[in-house]
Amino acid sequence: MAQGVHIRAVQEILGHSDVRITEGYTHVASEIARDAAARMGRALWGADDG
Repeated sequence: MAQGVHIRAVQEILGHSDVRITEGYTHVASEIARDAAARMGRALWGADDG
């Protein structure tokens, strides 16, 4: 969402049956969530976040 991805696309990717479930997660933008995303990127694609 922070990257401009439409909420319906995020819903589909995450497999949520109802967009309200996805909306419940959109507020998570803490340092812990950013760190987790960076770690997943490195694990999946070898992405360097820094």
